[in-house]
Amino acid sequence: MESGKPGNRPPELNEAVNEEKRRRSLQERCAQYRESLMRRDPRELARLAAMSIDKQTDGSFMLGGAHFAGEYRVSWPSLAVTDSSGQPASLQTETLWLHYLDRADGHPLAGRWVNLSEIGGLFYQQAFQGYSGDMLAEYWGNNSEGLRKSCLESGGWSLPNLADLAFEWRVLPRLPLCLCYRLPAGTKGAWATILFDATAHHYVAADVAAVAGKKLADRLIS
Repeated sequence: MESGKPGNRPPELNEAVNEEKRRRSLQERCAQYRESLMRRDPRELARLAAMSIDKQTDGSFMLGGAHFAGEYRVSWPSLAVTDSSGQPASLQTETLWLHYLDRADGHPLAGRWVNLSEIGGLFYQQAFQGYSGDMLAEYWGNNSEGLRKSCLESGGWSLPNLADLAFEWRVLPRLPLCLCYRLPAGTKGAWATILFDATAHHYVAADVAAVAGKKLADRLIS
């Protein structure tokens, strides 16, 4: 029947179906990460990921670290992710933490900012610039004070001598992000880009780095 074809579904139904597929995909990834991580030494996980670790009275462990301006905890061996109030993290945030823990290799940060293409994301770079830097430049324009306030409120701190306005965030303990913003001048409009430490690929895959950068951009206009 024609009405039964997926292409004939109303847009809102298609979106609901796609969202359910994304949710299931993230849940499957989390399950895979947990299966891998629970076989490893939690002390070594904490060391490689630069997270704190506390042994609980029942013999389990609690790893801790910052995500933007908030503190999060990851239990071991259950690998449950909670915020500072003990509430479960969103599925996207949970996936980000578990991916980070599974991939972290302890490599020291380089202290050098690069774009997504230089950490393995050449395929994603153009699209990423569109939905992160270009979106921010279009939204904030010459409103540097508004952007500055938004950066501070989202847990960023100012960086000197990089651009008209530059801020850094610690998205995860060893995943810093940087926003460089150039104000409009003459016939040139505003310009912005989100950058990563050159060692980011030691802690997250390129597509996950893009997700983290998009999350930052969304926070700055929410």
